[in-house]
Amino acid sequence: MEGEPLFNNLESLQEECMRKTATGFGTMNKQRYKWFYDHIHSRYYNLMMKWILLPFGGEAKWRRKMLEPVSFRAGQRILDMCCGTGGATLYISEKAKDKGEIVGVDLSSGQLSRAKKRTYFCPTHFIEGDVTRTGFDDSSFDKVFVTHAIHEMPRDLRLKTLQEAGRVVKQDGEVIVLELDNPPNVFLRLLIGFWFFYWLPGNFETPTRRDMLKHGLVNEAKEAGLTNVGKYSAYKGVFQTVIGAK
Repeated sequence: MEGEPLFNNLESLQEECMRKTATGFGTMNKQRYKWFYDHIHSRYYNLMMKWILLPFGGEAKWRRKMLEPVSFRAGQRILDMCCGTGGATLYISEKAKDKGEIVGVDLSSGQLSRAKKRTYFCPTHFIEGDVTRTGFDDSSFDKVFVTHAIHEMPRDLRLKTLQEAGRVVKQDGEVIVLELDNPPNVFLRLLIGFWFFYWLPGNFETPTRRDMLKHGLVNEAKEAGLTNVGKYSAYKGVFQTVIGAK
């Protein structure tokens, strides 16, 4: 790897990230959100993803498809925000291989405990904390991913997350957001809403997903300060890979 190791101060970064998380997530709703992912969602998330992604050729094919617009150079430092159980992280590492060094950040210790059990293709570490206030220095990463979580956030947190991604990415780096999209075909939109359980009463993702699609992820990336924002559609517009620069 080129330059100094990114993770030689991992313990101090973890402490800083947790300190900011404690002050940044003070509302009961966010506490419940973390509790749900720590104790319930993390137990079945990996199995659920395998089932949900069967119509798209399976999880492995789908994750590789989402990463098709992304390329890596030797010695790159990579941040995976909202890494969850490490599903996207694994395939990022597969594509980066020995060219990359990855750190994943997620709010849920339950999700991270499962992420740490995977075997990755390049050096990979995980930190529990708030992706809107990571504690990393400005311009620390060559690539910053936000993987399949923006649609779960209210608008203010979406913008803060994208702003933080823009802060920690290098001047010549990229911010890459992997997300759901709004397919133009009405029947397909209805089918996806049914298949992803958006009809289910109490599904907390339904209102935030609708709001993200209403404002447009590309528009919000620009509003957060990213430049040269481009969008790559996949699976007839069901998913999108949005890439921007500092």
